[in-house]
Amino acid sequence: MSGRWIDKLIWLSARLLLALLLTTQFTVNAAAQWRQEWDKTIAAAEKEGQVTVYGPPGVTYQNAIGAFQEAFPKIKLVYVPGAGNNNAQRLVTERRAGKYLADLFVGGSGSIIDVLFDGNMLEPIPPLLLLPEVKDQSLWFNKSHIYADAKGQYVFMMQGNVNTNVAAYNTQAVKPELKSHLDLLNPRWKGKMVAYDPRARGHIQNVRAIYYNPRLGGEFFRRLFTEMDVAISRDQRLMIDWVAQGKYQLSVFSSNNDVFDAKKKGLPIDIIDAPDDESYMSGGFGHVGVVNKTPHPAAAKVLLNWLLSKEGQLKWQEKANDNSLRTDIPKHMLSDPTMIPKDKGRYINSSLPQYQDIDAALKIIDDALNKAGKK
Repeated sequence: MSGRWIDKLIWLSARLLLALLLTTQFTVNAAAQWRQEWDKTIAAAEKEGQVTVYGPPGVTYQNAIGAFQEAFPKIKLVYVPGAGNNNAQRLVTERRAGKYLADLFVGGSGSIIDVLFDGNMLEPIPPLLLLPEVKDQSLWFNKSHIYADAKGQYVFMMQGNVNTNVAAYNTQAVKPELKSHLDLLNPRWKGKMVAYDPRARGHIQNVRAIYYNPRLGGEFFRRLFTEMDVAISRDQRLMIDWVAQGKYQLSVFSSNNDVFDAKKKGLPIDIIDAPDDESYMSGGFGHVGVVNKTPHPAAAKVLLNWLLSKEGQLKWQEKANDNSLRTDIPKHMLSDPTMIPKDKGRYINSSLPQYQDIDAALKIIDDALNKAGKK
């Protein structure tokens, strides 16, 4: 080998070594930088001494978020449970009185979008994410962070449950041949179904999913409530009891959690699943927003990052029994494997902003119920 080629080989090796050293130094500096910022934020949060979360009702959600207290004992967690619309209106009322008490808001997408996002009461979330494992979108479903707001940065969707529920039925009777929501329109079910009132805010995701489904749409609602003599209720447990007792053969729009709870208690009830293209994924109570003008900005940032971390999402999934959209945590603890979204599932994500407007759907439902004499 000539001296010229040897000199060139030495030069290339030196360049490669320099590039490797620079890359290593950049990685070390980046790691030191986020760690320094994280430690500084924790110190500031501990000095603030408190963080306040307005969150969903129910001890499971309170326990899920309450696990933060174990991780950061020097930051007092104040949890204010309540229905989304109640907590949202509470926050608005407090602000009008000049009181700024809430730091984070966790709940369904409806109230957090309609009241807090539309009312410009939320902070953009991406600048608040500090932990590399939280910022790394490859660790989340479809390798991306999902936001439920139109601007894609204010309402983070941290969980996604797939709902395949066509109807609940009595397992001691013959299992109905239902392979689609459209089968509910068969005359054999006329007068034999009870449905949760789709106009109630608590289960608005069903309305979104069906109305925007090209196979179903508003025509399904119109026919269901004008042709099928469906009983209407806003008491989920009563509906389940009726089916278990044989008063009705099917319960439509029942909450999966309520059905599974009844099943655990020994009631003869279970769910009939819909195909992928009639199922949907929603964030349920797993949407989080950071309130602006927060009284504890550092503590809010610490809680947000912890909640979206692997540790925080594992606690959420274990205690709330809801599927975290983080894909780097095990799923075996979930009571219903069908809630876990498939990579190529054909269901819609009903928490996305393009499915928010359901005024037309609610009008169809209201008109149909009025026509049927069931207001």
